[in-house]
Amino acid sequence: MTASKVGMFWRQYSKNRAAVAGLFLLAAICVIAIAAPVITWYPPLKSAVGNPFVPPTANHPFGTDDLGRDIYSNVVYGARTSLVVGLLAAGISALTGIFVGATSGYYGGKIDDLLMRISEIFLVLPTFLLALIIVAVFGTNINNIIVAIAVVSWPRTARLLRAEFLTFKEREFVEAARVLGSRHIDIMLSEILPNAIFPVIVNASLEVATAILTEAGLSFLGAGDPNVPSWGLMLNNAQSYLRVAWWMAAFPGAMLLLTCLSLNLVGDGLNDYFNPRLKER
Repeated sequence: MTASKVGMFWRQYSKNRAAVAGLFLLAAICVIAIAAPVITWYPPLKSAVGNPFVPPTANHPFGTDDLGRDIYSNVVYGARTSLVVGLLAAGISALTGIFVGATSGYYGGKIDDLLMRISEIFLVLPTFLLALIIVAVFGTNINNIIVAIAVVSWPRTARLLRAEFLTFKEREFVEAARVLGSRHIDIMLSEILPNAIFPVIVNASLEVATAILTEAGLSFLGAGDPNVPSWGLMLNNAQSYLRVAWWMAAFPGAMLLLTCLSLNLVGDGLNDYFNPRLKER
């Protein structure tokens, strides 16, 4: 992206003040996640680094839990887990959805019918329940969680891109490419996809937030990776001690809220930029 395009993007994006606030908030959370080893003092899962149920103090800014683990360290490292899961799951889901949606929308016919029936099978099933079953069958490690979330998420992207391909494949510039003898794959990747990808980009930001919430939900129900710091796992542990240690739930819950809120605000800003009807205002 050239400097002029970056400037044009920022001028349009910055019109939405909430989206700008979301972008800076998301950037701050990313910096916190990257700098986790520098800005924490205790290993995230190590027990007895302090006394149990210590309220927020200078040594333990977010307090300690029932096992004397430092909540601040777990919250900061939990940001890493959430962002990695969100980005990888949304990325795998987007790539799968792009392949299925582009193939279905471009070729149509029996291929379209087959791929859309498969996607509908996934859509009619409760996505969280399906992810929970996949993780329960294949194991509760972080890699399986990422794959499970991606498996249940791709149909939304596929159907969105299919609709865009159906719109663009009959346009004049696509017909011109066919007349010139371009291969189908070249038409799909060079002519249609660059024009149809923008709704997928907006949707991807929302899918990251959905993946983070799904991972937190799985961990909250005990289907998360116990060897990885997770906000959902912390909330699961905190529910038994809400009356005696409010901080055990407050801080991971607040970080989960702020992360998903920032991603949704960024998605709104991207929609303002990529939506041609809004650009005209």
